[in-house]
Amino acid sequence: VKENPDSWQPMISLRHPALLCLLGTAFGIVLFLTCFEERRSLQASMTRGLHRSGMSRSTWRLNIGGMERYMPRTVSVGCQTASDVVKYSIPQNSEATAQQALDSVVRGLKDGKKLQRIELMLPLIGATDLDDWPGGIRQQFKAARPMVEQILLGLRRELQTSQMLEGSILDQGDATASWENDKITAVLFPTAETVSYIDQAVKKGADRLVLLINPQWNKGGSNFVSDFGWGKKKADAEGLINSFEFSYSFEQRKQGGANIKILRQYPDDWQAMVTEDDRHFDLIGTTENRPSYQTVEGMLKKAYPDEDIFSRFVKELKEKNDMN
Repeated sequence: VKENPDSWQPMISLRHPALLCLLGTAFGIVLFLTCFEERRSLQASMTRGLHRSGMSRSTWRLNIGGMERYMPRTVSVGCQTASDVVKYSIPQNSEATAQQALDSVVRGLKDGKKLQRIELMLPLIGATDLDDWPGGIRQQFKAARPMVEQILLGLRRELQTSQMLEGSILDQGDATASWENDKITAVLFPTAETVSYIDQAVKKGADRLVLLINPQWNKGGSNFVSDFGWGKKKADAEGLINSFEFSYSFEQRKQGGANIKILRQYPDDWQAMVTEDDRHFDLIGTTENRPSYQTVEGMLKKAYPDEDIFSRFVKELKEKNDMN
């Protein structure tokens, strides 16, 4: 029996759209599953990076959602080390710095660290070509106060205390201030003269968080004795200060012709980075303790042995940008 061409042709035209629809549906399912798996893998990678940088998942989601004005702005950059690619996070403004400090203090609290110390990089206000702080310590107080209040507000929520923090000036000349309630004592710009106040706060109970912010006593060297005296007085003061966990620090140095940023977020090591700006940096080393000037100098020589540090760093950045 010969097939009627007139009846055969319409059957093809009817089946052809159905076949295309079926193939399109199958392709769509495969594409969806592929995208879903890639998205899940990306989220897992980002979560690991955020855990290492100390940021919470909720912070990452809000940043991705375009709500940076309400949450800290940070830029995570991958740094190749000898063992792995690790993500670090450099705060882009004072709010982000305060948020990082808060996160570090909270992690310390969860590990039972009730005595903590943090050092914040303050935003410059009223700086001149000759002096970053022409107004001295009182000008620094104006810059630090909003950051301190942001941290303390977060700590009140974390410790679930509704009692307001009462602020007071401990030393007008040194702009040393304290905030206190039933669970927290925070001291901004503590000096050797306020060690007794800190000691009294510590003795109020083991459950109290005592937080030192940007201490003004000398960190070491020949002048250290003049800050804390000598003999038993010095030993007692040093013993008290050394009992505080250095949970957060973010500072900038000029060394060897390079801009150096030192970052420590509890419980991670101290990180030394060469920076051109806050979005491009080169990790040159990590240390268990705060790196000294000599330690950073050794890191620089090891990282850039044959040429000028800044020229080498700029060249590496250009090579990375060309690859991208």
